[in-house]
Amino acid sequence: MLIPLAAARTTAASVLTAPVLRFAAAGLHSDFLRDTGHLYLGAAALPGVKRSGIWHVDQALLDAALQDLAAVAAAPGRLVPLGLPWTDLNRDSRFDDDWRRAIQGELVDRAARAARRPPTADLLDAGLDPAAQRRAVKDLKGLFGGVRESDGRDPLVVAGVVVMEVVRRRAGAWSIPERWAQVLDRWRSEHLVLLARAQRCAGCGAVEDRSLRTAAARVRQNLDWRSSGADGWITQCPSCAGGEYRLYGGSMRGVRYTSERRRATRADGYLCAVCGLRQAAVWDHCHQVGHDFVRGPACASCNQDERAQKGIWRAFWTHGPAVRHLLECNGCRTTGTLPPRHLAALAAARLGATARHGRCVAEPSAVLEQLPDGGLLAGLHCAAHPGREVRWEETVDAATTFGWVADLMAEHS
Repeated sequence: MLIPLAAARTTAASVLTAPVLRFAAAGLHSDFLRDTGHLYLGAAALPGVKRSGIWHVDQALLDAALQDLAAVAAAPGRLVPLGLPWTDLNRDSRFDDDWRRAIQGELVDRAARAARRPPTADLLDAGLDPAAQRRAVKDLKGLFGGVRESDGRDPLVVAGVVVMEVVRRRAGAWSIPERWAQVLDRWRSEHLVLLARAQRCAGCGAVEDRSLRTAAARVRQNLDWRSSGADGWITQCPSCAGGEYRLYGGSMRGVRYTSERRRATRADGYLCAVCGLRQAAVWDHCHQVGHDFVRGPACASCNQDERAQKGIWRAFWTHGPAVRHLLECNGCRTTGTLPPRHLAALAAARLGATARHGRCVAEPSAVLEQLPDGGLLAGLHCAAHPGREVRWEETVDAATTFGWVADLMAEHS
């Protein structure tokens, strides 16, 4: 029997209770399905099943996984050294397929965020090779040289477990109960198998090059082959996706998102109109008050990136398809406006290219605030002068912003 993820989280929280083991609700979130189509509870991989737009897991598999986790939590075994790879430090990657590196990154982050940092050598394991220790200490000092971060982040979750709660410092070495280490090692083996399977195109069998699938590369080049449709996640190379799904030609232009026509027309028969690489999953629409017009079909990734304002479609004003997609809103086209956050992003780009202080030629960053008359107040910051902050404000009137939007529309008409 299938159970929705919301109910699965409630079930898991009732079984895995403190002080036995704190359940990581984030581990049973649909976001974790993206890479392999599975969620993890310990070494168990639970396939995600999508029904009527809602993700489910199998109740029997969930119960078995929870029983196994509870048994390990009740009898975790003796402490064994973690064996952290201190010669490979990377604070930019909290979570990796290697759970030991993930724990190491979390330890480094915690030390860097602490108000009173311990000597860097105290982080390392006792008995570490002297050459490795010298290199690690040097790297740690460099990592700690930046601005101290706030400590309001989510806990590190691996295999559905708040993993730092089972890590201990014993006799100068970072350690973990033996049975937990076995669970996490089995999780990693299973995850790598599923990951390899998910890299393969469902059409031609070509394998995606994951070496370029960093977060920055996904934003910059949109290399991700995974897309979410009505039946769940699928892997398709751009060639197969382009051959299977139709290009959108504007058939829904001027249609309200709430209309019966939109409800009766599926978006997943089209290619995403924003990235042009993946199967569309939804009809994206304009959220500007009074508009509500369909823009076009968008894949789950592009729709989520716009909704979460993650770069707003890779700096949309430099990406022709994204601009044209944005301007498919009948309300934006006829009024010559953009939704506030898109207008602010456009204005920030224009100001960055033109605004300067004195004779400085460096491009400043800009933070925009909407003014009652339709203009913008720009807070500008130039970081090209070490040791001193250069900040100033500029007001952009409504006529100028309308001109920028008109230029954008003319450029992509």
